Amino acid sequence: MQPALRSRAVSRILSRQRVSSSALLRPPSAQNYVCNDCRRRRFRTFTSTRYLPQEATALPSTGSKSENSTLPTPPVKFDTNDSQHDDSLLRAIFDSPVAYEAFSSAKKPRTGLFQNRFLTNPNGFIYFANTSLERAQEVVKRVCTATTQDQLVRVIKDLDLLSDLLCRVLDLADFVRNTHPDPGFVQAADMAFTNVYEYMNVLNTTSELYDTLKRAMNDPAVVAHFGEVERAVGRTLLADFEKSGIKLPKKSKDKFVSLSSDIVRLGRDFVNAATTNSPNLVTSANALVGMEPWMIQKLSQMSGTKKVYLPVRGPMGQQAMQMATDKNTRYKVYEAQQTSSRQQINLLEDMLHARGQLAQLVGRESHAAVTVADKMARTPEAVTTFLQSMLAHTRPLALAELQPLKELKAKHEGRASVDLYPWDKDFYFHRLLRSKYRPSKVDISEYFSLGTVMQGLSRLFTRLYGVRLVPQATAPGEIWNNDVRRLDVIDEEEGHIAVVYCDLFQRPEKNPNPAHFTVRCSRALEEEEIAEYRLLEGGGDGMATARNTAGELYQLPTIALICDFSTPKGSTTPLLAFHEVTTLFHEMGHAIHSILGRTKYHEVAGTRCPTDFAEFPSILMEHFAKSPEVLALFARHYITDEPLPVPVLQQRLSMSQNLEHTETYHQVILSLLDQELHSAEVFKPGFSSTEIYRNLESKHSVMDQWIGMSTSSWQGNFSHLFGYGGLYYSYMLDKCIADKVWGEVFSADPVNREAGERYKEEVLKWGGSRDPWRCIGNLLGREDLVEEEGGRMEEVGKWVLDK
Repeated sequence: MQPALRSRAVSRILSRQRVSSSALLRPPSAQNYVCNDCRRRRFRTFTSTRYLPQEATALPSTGSKSENSTLPTPPVKFDTNDSQHDDSLLRAIFDSPVAYEAFSSAKKPRTGLFQNRFLTNPNGFIYFANTSLERAQEVVKRVCTATTQDQLVRVIKDLDLLSDLLCRVLDLADFVRNTHPDPGFVQAADMAFTNVYEYMNVLNTTSELYDTLKRAMNDPAVVAHFGEVERAVGRTLLADFEKSGIKLPKKSKDKFVSLSSDIVRLGRDFVNAATTNSPNLVTSANALVGMEPWMIQKLSQMSGTKKVYLPVRGPMGQQAMQMATDKNTRYKVYEAQQTSSRQQINLLEDMLHARGQLAQLVGRESHAAVTVADKMARTPEAVTTFLQSMLAHTRPLALAELQPLKELKAKHEGRASVDLYPWDKDFYFHRLLRSKYRPSKVDISEYFSLGTVMQGLSRLFTRLYGVRLVPQATAPGEIWNNDVRRLDVIDEEEGHIAVVYCDLFQRPEKNPNPAHFTVRCSRALEEEEIAEYRLLEGGGDGMATARNTAGELYQLPTIALICDFSTPKGSTTPLLAFHEVTTLFHEMGHAIHSILGRTKYHEVAGTRCPTDFAEFPSILMEHFAKSPEVLALFARHYITDEPLPVPVLQQRLSMSQNLEHTETYHQVILSLLDQELHSAEVFKPGFSSTEIYRNLESKHSVMDQWIGMSTSSWQGNFSHLFGYGGLYYSYMLDKCIADKVWGEVFSADPVNREAGERYKEEVLKWGGSRDPWRCIGNLLGREDLVEEEGGRMEEVGKWVLDK
């Protein structure tokens, strides 16, 4: 989800569509993002498994026979703590409603959502919010009055506690108002969110908090008591304050708040229009020949006339681009897809201007300069260098991929040479796949029941990190829908370390985008805080805590994974398409970062790291989803228990790699567009986002030029310009890093424990408390990545050739 994804200060607050005048407290749920790849995957076309080879040689068995023979033997018992039994149970509770009903039938006392004792009913949200606010006010008073060395040493811990007190309400409320099916809970969550967020805005304008923090960070005697993590948290908080205008005079600060509100309003309107407005192409049924007959019939019936109204965006428009034999129809669909209304362009450009003004107000030359300052890239110039390096190395690979399509078009039209236009690409790619892969009766989804995939994730995590996923029966009131499953994460040494709630099936009004939500982050609880809880009415909020082997009490990370898989009918077993398997692995990549990044401080726990580093663990997990060695752990037929045939997997992977470089090249161009639109260009007289887009396409496109290019205004439909403004490059950067790490650390033996421990120790366990360059440099044994500043981004851009 993704990213449904935690930007610092201005960019992170605005990317979550909220207003703040500072960022002492990072915006709630900013890691509840839906990442770029997750959003794109929603609309990506995946080729049917009908075009797979019929030959079938099974994947090699991995592990013991008992582990590979995973069909549960009824009756299933639910009262053991045996890892092999937990493994079988994990499959059963996702694949069999009957097994889950038996598993969850034990009587338990009623609780609230996520075991939060306040949330047994909607009204509890207000009480939860008020209780948290009361505690927050006490912490604010303590920080603002800190003067002695001992008091200043506690400032980092107190500010982290303050952030946690507010975010534990905001993150949970934001999840509920976006996911819960009960309107009462949604309304109460929204009210609680608003109340706490308003208070957070007050804190973000409280100069006394900043002054105390600065005094502590500038005192060598105080800093001497801080470790690496404390210093990282302190630097982050100071930078957030300063970047967000805390030192501005009142008039400028008021302007900051006003501009922030304008950006949120404009951004929301821009996104809503870009995602909901789909123009229709008025045509005839004959013009759609080649598309699925049932779809043509449906469109004809909907119109009730001889005319057909084809939505140019979404699945129908996509199918027209792939299958309509009339090139004029495809051209008209493409032309409509590339066009934005004047109103939409005005919304975009007004938002870009407001962002530029906000950046100048805090002493920066552009919004891009503000948003990348605390990221891996550091500067917009470094981002551009990285993207230009990727363009140079990817362009010849993309051109080579498109050549077979050009040849196929020439053959189809009976000409020696032809131009390949954008509306030709999907059509001839679809034809190429049909000619390349012959039909097969093998349905790859039958080897990926949801239960076996969850089983495979647990087995993989056990081998790499020594942690496993254990089903846990829920108490009445703990979950928001009956098909939600709870998993406890158990470490072989530390014991219980996290809770994961899996909400994986479609339902009415549910957001269809896959996402990872951190409902609550990890944080160490001090004895003074524990004693304080005991004095409060009813104690703490009731959510999961556990002590580690050192005896320290931690609040456990609580995570919700959201997907949009088809809901199985009755007692049928839910089967996943291969791209859905990859989606689940991707989201679990975010989850394992939250699970293992158990820092003492909420501020830097798990995925609370620079945005251009946050996608790395999730993209790396996609490599595991495609590894034969990993698939051998679990990919078995849901009825026969036979392993997945090797040729089926090989051909499916081959199909997914077609036009891979072309897609990468296109995403690099969009990243450049994002950078240019958020640069100082916005202040030049006659600034035109349309002109910038057309110039980029004309200069870099790997498609042949066409007359209509001069009228294109597609950027008005690029909704990510709001949520990822100045940071769209992040996915490409993390993809390069993930590809490199896979190749050098995991590809030779993807289930190697030593490699997994190395990755955990150098990357995952730090959350956001260590410089990502140091994490990656140590993992790869590259001191130059740790020490150098200037050439690191360009170097990563070259890694695309290593794949």
